[in-house]
Amino acid sequence: MQTQTSADDVLLDVREIVTHFYSENSVTRALGGVSFQVRAGETLGVVGESGCGKSVTALSILRLLPKLTGKIVGGEIRFHGRDLLKLSEQEMRKVRGNRIAMIFQEPMTSLNPVHTVGSQIAEAVRIHTKVSRQDAMAKAQEMLALVRIADPQRRVKNYPHEMSGGMRQRAMIAMALACSPELLIADEPTTALDVTIQAQILRLIVDLKERIGTAVLFITHDLGVVAETCQRVMVMYAGRIVEEASVSDLFARPSHPYTQGLMRSVPDRRRGRRQRLPEIPGIVPSLRESAAGCSFAPRCPVAIKSCGEAVPPMRVVGPGHAAACWRSEEVMGA
Repeated sequence: MQTQTSADDVLLDVREIVTHFYSENSVTRALGGVSFQVRAGETLGVVGESGCGKSVTALSILRLLPKLTGKIVGGEIRFHGRDLLKLSEQEMRKVRGNRIAMIFQEPMTSLNPVHTVGSQIAEAVRIHTKVSRQDAMAKAQEMLALVRIADPQRRVKNYPHEMSGGMRQRAMIAMALACSPELLIADEPTTALDVTIQAQILRLIVDLKERIGTAVLFITHDLGVVAETCQRVMVMYAGRIVEEASVSDLFARPSHPYTQGLMRSVPDRRRGRRQRLPEIPGIVPSLRESAAGCSFAPRCPVAIKSCGEAVPPMRVVGPGHAAACWRSEEVMGA
């Protein structure tokens, strides 16, 4: 769905992206025509179970797919109207970490273990701003203070292994925001952290977004995180977007059977720990095989014959709300 908005308001415009991964004997169709927009200053959530294409979408935007096995075979990724897929690698390096930055879900694999955290943040600053080494290190210290790491003068000299998981994730956020990007992609940034630290990191991202004014593409499998941090949300399944809406509208009127299944699987805190959560029957389809119809049809409780014959397009079901389901109006009213 392409929500009606002014051209000046659209920061990122992803149009029908198709991404494949190749092996000796097969092709995995990771993304099957993904389209969405991110507006300046907003937080757009991307939710779905593991393997649905959330992280591949982020890596496709930044052109960070494995060179030997991954390839974007169709579509456009327009940033300020400029197609990132047509940029040279040298031009793309000026975009990554500068105008578009990314926070990865596991900082220990993203931070270099043989360099101090401060030197890594400073290096990111120097690459894009051409300031002196001393000024870059001062900026690194300033960023650690901004992400609320105590005693930043000392911590800039720490190596990643000398920091806790929560501190390493804060350091990654500091590095991502060091050049004041217009778009921040957060790929499940709290997955590897305990619940208390998760809440702190989420509050930090929200606070920094409001202070700096950057737009955020927030990737998660947790609908609770979406409810707390995002204005709009798109639900992904098997490499496609199946629903898109404002957060309030999605929770009030989910219009795709898969979204409803996700909603039912969220624990109710009022009922305590002893509760049996309903599950979505069946398994996620293999992306190595092309389905004739809706990928969710084999698991869908309301599927009809046409669901297995043709892929449903995104259809408007309300203001700013669309779903890729042949029976979306009935599902919404259920």
